Amino acid sequence: MKRVCELGADRITNLPVDVIHRILVLLTTKDAAKMATLSTKWRGHWRTIPQLQFAFYENVLKKDRSRSNEIATKLISNIHKVLLVHDGPIAKFQLSVDGLMSCDGIDQIIYYLSNRGLQELALDFSASCIYKLHSSLFNSLYLNSLSLSFCEFRQPPWVVGFSKLTCLSLAQVTLSSDFFESFLLKCPMVQNLSLTSCEGPSNHEIVVPCLKKFFFFGGSQKLHFKCTPLLEVVSILSVHEKVDKPADMVALFATLPALKRVAIDFKILECLAAGVDNLSTGLPTPLHQLKFLHICYLDLGCSLKKARDFVCLIMSSPNLLELTIELDRKQLNQRANKAATSSIGTLLKAESGDGSGCCLQHLRVFRLEFCHGTQVELELVRFVLATAPLLGKLYITPHRKWGPNKASKFMQEVMQYQRVSKEIKIRYKCFWDCDPPS
Repeated sequence: MKRVCELGADRITNLPVDVIHRILVLLTTKDAAKMATLSTKWRGHWRTIPQLQFAFYENVLKKDRSRSNEIATKLISNIHKVLLVHDGPIAKFQLSVDGLMSCDGIDQIIYYLSNRGLQELALDFSASCIYKLHSSLFNSLYLNSLSLSFCEFRQPPWVVGFSKLTCLSLAQVTLSSDFFESFLLKCPMVQNLSLTSCEGPSNHEIVVPCLKKFFFFGGSQKLHFKCTPLLEVVSILSVHEKVDKPADMVALFATLPALKRVAIDFKILECLAAGVDNLSTGLPTPLHQLKFLHICYLDLGCSLKKARDFVCLIMSSPNLLELTIELDRKQLNQRANKAATSSIGTLLKAESGDGSGCCLQHLRVFRLEFCHGTQVELELVRFVLATAPLLGKLYITPHRKWGPNKASKFMQEVMQYQRVSKEIKIRYKCFWDCDPPS
């Protein structure tokens, strides 16, 4: 009987402190405080957890959004109360607040965190409240991850940088004109860098020797990579219809010897190739390490000249494993020159010599997204099926305007094409209840 009582004991109450902390850090700070009702032994543990998370989103007030600023301001006040009773270091702090009309009180929070061993900080505000980052944050010597949204980032002249920072993510952030020449150079350990719609410098010169992942989504800023020998993943997308020339295509890829994965906007690719001769034969230095390529917003109805830019990148990547082509979501001009409708496939076949498709010898996965059901898309699919001997999966995603009847005819024709791969599986994502042939 004694043995049975021991097995039925209150195991939650007697959990080790480190286990309790692991449970509490998975919750928001508000929910972690409520967990004190489980047991008297849990009552004070939420005050010592090293991770604090606070969030309020305006869209939760579906009927009375006029109270959003009031509730957001109350959240900031409650954070001050929590910090006053918190005991111990704070390694991670997250604050996401929407609808806040004033940033009053945020500076005091940053000042408090900078003296508590802060390692990870994420601040996400709304467009109605652009927070000017307090200078005390730059005293956080242990900071290794920084994520900012809708902030103004201007480092004081005395800043020595973050020597331990490995991850930097900035979205809708106003940067100082010398951000890249001054601050980023003082963060030599950064491995992940993300810039989304940031304002400030027009010339981005990336000099980060440990950088491995780079994501850029913005306007016409010029990109230059210097001293980035470890950079493996690059994503460059544009927010504008027209972009300036960000860099020279040959010079850009020549500085990225370790590149394994690329996602690039077709408009950016077009600008990269502008003014560079003989690109149809490929880059002077092949991208042997490149395994994954994603081309965004490709216009298959483009001119022969523009098509060469895309073909150049394919021909320069002899070891591609996965190729994803995201087509321009606008309806293709059906009156486009018929010579252009087969330009991509024709060029690829011509550049691969006898048509054996040497550039796709290692391709395993091919994705064609936002199809419009045009002849040019069929030509491209035909070429890939006929020249990729190791192709295992072909994914076709239709445009939402693509009707089920058109999809059925498209898939019927695709299924009749010659395939050099013995074990290929063709899949598609459909928006209708009917099933085109498989």
